[in-house]
Amino acid sequence: MRHQAPNTYEHDQHATGRKTWSDYYFQAILWSIWTLIVAATAYFSWHADMVAQRPLNLVGMTIHCGVVGIIGLIIITLIEMRLWPWWFIE
Repeated sequence: MRHQAPNTYEHDQHATGRKTWSDYYFQAILWSIWTLIVAATAYFSWHADMVAQRPLNLVGMTIHCGVVGIIGLIIITLIEMRLWPWWFIE
C-alpha cells in the first residue's frame, strides 16, 4: 500500500517551517496582550501607592513588572510551542 502525503499549501508550509501572515498576526496579538498586562501591572502598582499616599516605589514597581513580564513570556512561549511546534525544532 502506498502512503501519499497530502499536497496542500498548509502541509508544505508546515513542512518548511515558513510563517504566514496569520502567524504574524497572532504573534502580534500575543505580544500586545503581554504589553498591556505589564503596563497594567505598572499602573496598579502606581495607583496603590497614590491611594495609600505613599511615595512612589520604583524598585517595587520594577520587580512587579519584571516578574509579570517573565511569567508572561513563558506563557507566550508555551502557547506558541503548543500551536506551532515546528518553529522550535531547530
